[in-house]
Amino acid sequence: MRARRTLGPAGLLLCAVLLAGCASVPEHSSVQVLRQTGDSGAAVPDGPIEESDPLGLVRGFVYASGHPDDRHASARRYLAPAASGWDDGASLTVLAERFDTVFAPASTGGGPDRAVVRVRGNRLGTVGPSGAFETSPAPVEIDIGVVRQDDAWRIDRLPPGVLVRASDFRSNFRSLRGWFVDPTRGTLMPDTHYVPSTRPTQLAARAVEVLLRGPSSGLRGAAVTQFPATARLRSAVVESPDGAVVVDLAGVSGLSVADRRLLAAQVSLTLAEVSVPRVRILSDGEPLLPDTPEVTRDDFTPLVAGPEPMPAFPMVVDGGRVRRLSESGQVGAVPGQAGNGSFDVVDAAVSPRAGRIAVVSREETGTQRLLVGPVGGQLTATPVSGAAVTGLTWNAAGDEIWALADGRLRRVTVLDGAPAAEAPLDLARLDRFRTITDVALSRDGARVALVADGRALVAPVVPGPGGAAAIGELREPRPSDLEDVVAVEWRSAEQLVVAADSDRPVSLVSADGLTLDQVPGTNLTSPLRAVAAAPGRPLYVTDRTGLWSYSGGDLDAWQQTLGVSTAARPFYPG
Repeated sequence: MRARRTLGPAGLLLCAVLLAGCASVPEHSSVQVLRQTGDSGAAVPDGPIEESDPLGLVRGFVYASGHPDDRHASARRYLAPAASGWDDGASLTVLAERFDTVFAPASTGGGPDRAVVRVRGNRLGTVGPSGAFETSPAPVEIDIGVVRQDDAWRIDRLPPGVLVRASDFRSNFRSLRGWFVDPTRGTLMPDTHYVPSTRPTQLAARAVEVLLRGPSSGLRGAAVTQFPATARLRSAVVESPDGAVVVDLAGVSGLSVADRRLLAAQVSLTLAEVSVPRVRILSDGEPLLPDTPEVTRDDFTPLVAGPEPMPAFPMVVDGGRVRRLSESGQVGAVPGQAGNGSFDVVDAAVSPRAGRIAVVSREETGTQRLLVGPVGGQLTATPVSGAAVTGLTWNAAGDEIWALADGRLRRVTVLDGAPAAEAPLDLARLDRFRTITDVALSRDGARVALVADGRALVAPVVPGPGGAAAIGELREPRPSDLEDVVAVEWRSAEQLVVAADSDRPVSLVSADGLTLDQVPGTNLTSPLRAVAAAPGRPLYVTDRTGLWSYSGGDLDAWQQTLGVSTAARPFYPG
């Protein structure tokens, strides 16, 4: 991962009803729930209010559409018989909380017993067949025809698909981390999808269908599924008398032993996300892994990508040296050349694994140079230098360091027994941006976050032949909410911390753009200069007045760290 951010995803198949919802991305952190944008807390009626006018009828229909049970039975109560064929599985649009219902121009001429109501709102994105949220912010207008029958208004004409408020999305669906395979290293990485909250066995069936459909487009190229195109569920997902869940597959008999193990790991880890501890995976009725007929997530721990446990406090670059922080502030410089004054250090990053450190040294000529070496040991030069070298970030294995040199993204391999060497990195997708000012690799190595022209972007890291890599399809989570961005950092594999020079100085946003939380800005003074984050650890930022930390809690304010300068740059391993 990276050190700190500085300026500069019918029957037992996943039915189409899954298109109707989501839940808040779960977090594992000491930072508590913050100020969720959008929840209105409006009550949803069981059915249409008989005296409701056409505008109120359609508004109630949108509210009820957030409940996917029994093919949106609650919403269907608002329909006239002429609309009974409503295709609720065609699509799902997630709306920002506030939307309007107004009479459309087509209402004129329909007579007193007919009207056309226009729903106007802002689309956050859509949910695809696999349950992955796809950010696609844009205004949306939908016309719905209503008719008065027996002195009650009902909907008689509407387009296919479902409109759901974001809060209903979160309330009635849950997030599910499907686990997919890094095609280069053979490790597993999570990919967030959303499924309706339901009974455990039904959740298990939906989870298997997520794996059958493959990773979301947000991980396209960076992750694959070991399920071949011929794979399918041979029979219902059931719970055995002894409590194990049985998954009987067809179409997987041709896999190698290694690929069968990866497939079993995908199933076991994904079902563990819906509280299934033990799984019997069958291929055409026989154990998929003959030597291990029953598996648990613990059987595949070595295959899970991710960093070692994070330290309780970050490190910090201050006064030309890399130093350690404690609860009371600095506790001294790190050992070796990174901390003993051998170099004038202006930036640094420690790898989550492999025990390596990268630093930017400022030379007497003003040139900045990227150096790497063991933590506590001797540092050696890399091919990267320039007037400004920033944004250091390590990959998951600790054998690649990425950096921005004069705004150009560079990738350097750091392998045992070999000098640091620049590696190919396809940046074609970044050509349309003028300036790149920050970069952060996720701690599982699957994604990269960037700040380009003041915008926060996320993309998969796509491996290529011969050790090459490429920036995949770029996505901008919540563009209308995140403006004038100066720094990004990964708080978890699925959540970013975004620092901005705006009225939202620090925000937490899911990688898919669905969930946005604002961190209170109490005590912070613009501009922010750096941000550090890690799973289960406090947030740190440097602003104009010093270094500040935030752990959440009753005080709801940032706390200043003593003993550091206003130029301090904090970072956790990554």
